[in-house]
Amino acid sequence: MKPKATQGGMKLAEKTPFSTLVKSNHELAALRRDYAARPAPERRIAADGEYHSQIGGEIFINAMARLGKAGLGTSVWPQGFVALAIDPRYAPALLTVGSIEYQLGRMNEAMTLFTQLVQLPKDEKDLSSIIDKAGDFLIDQHDYENALVLYSAAEKVWPDEVVYLLGVGYCLGKLGRREESVEKHRRVVALEPDNYKHLSDLGFTLLEAGQFDEAETVLQKSIALAPATYQMARGNLIELIKMRKGQTTVS
Repeated sequence: MKPKATQGGMKLAEKTPFSTLVKSNHELAALRRDYAARPAPERRIAADGEYHSQIGGEIFINAMARLGKAGLGTSVWPQGFVALAIDPRYAPALLTVGSIEYQLGRMNEAMTLFTQLVQLPKDEKDLSSIIDKAGDFLIDQHDYENALVLYSAAEKVWPDEVVYLLGVGYCLGKLGRREESVEKHRRVVALEPDNYKHLSDLGFTLLEAGQFDEAETVLQKSIALAPATYQMARGNLIELIKMRKGQTTVS
């Protein structure tokens, strides 16, 4: 069962949070009730099919619009709404609907959906990537506080997952909490000691924290391990040299 092709879905979504619509709108509420009674694998297949078919449909519509083809119609609901009504634990739709809610100014609704991702089982397909995309979305909005909340919640559940530690460390740095950022990056390097990108990140956070000697040692190790095409550590080392000159001049 899918929603009827009413034109009011988009406007309803602009005015009303998904969490309300899935209870009050007869089409979405009916989907939620219908699929709640079905086995979880069936819900997942239905949600996945709906989600990806809508992506394909929207790509086609947008392509035709660029060619000047009018009157091709639009989706009944924003992307992800129907899939999330079918399966409230479908990770891609939690990410998509959360992003839409945020862009509509409903930040609390967005964070509720994003943090539900952390409650999913670790074997959920592409879960770490999806949580990281949610964190990146918040970072792109310069909302480092909420990004930190999300990454910290994920780190608490999966303390050895590097992607979450990196997210926490990055947000801490952006919020000016330098020493805490350094400790998170130390933890990342402890987990993957020969990863030249992680070493470069640690070196940069040490640089920002004013720990120049250790920063130089770490950046030199990153350069030694990195392929010639990787220039980030070299750039960080150049920045360190500039900062040291400035420090010498001031003293």
